[in-house]
Amino acid sequence: MFSAKAHYGLKAAVYLARQTGKGPVQAREIAETQNIPVRYLELLLSQMKKARLINSNRGKLGGYRLARAAAAISVYDIIIALEGRVTFVSSHETKDNDLIELAVTDFWTQAETNLVGYLKQTSLEDLKRRAETDKQMYHI
Repeated sequence: MFSAKAHYGLKAAVYLARQTGKGPVQAREIAETQNIPVRYLELLLSQMKKARLINSNRGKLGGYRLARAAAAISVYDIIIALEGRVTFVSSHETKDNDLIELAVTDFWTQAETNLVGYLKQTSLEDLKRRAETDKQMYHI
């Protein structure tokens, strides 16, 4: 449903969340640690910067960091910046008596509403904690 853009962009954003307080992170480091092609990552980072989700500094000690706290950035924010609007079905003109069309359209509308709600309530902080918890579980 979502493209590699959303997947890679979200991985990069969570990585930046985990690096908060350690200074700017270079794109090459994110690309190498998260197995993302660096040129593609730079395009994603540019889109997230344009959406004001991340900041960047140029120079030898430059790099990227989140523009605000990880708890204040939702998964929805990242997806909107990279993919655009989340939608399952476009609006169709239906005849009032086409009950099957109305039922199916209503189903997709409700599914979209539920997904958007989940994406909005899940923050980068939530994913950061999941990553840290998972790491502890695998190294017992």
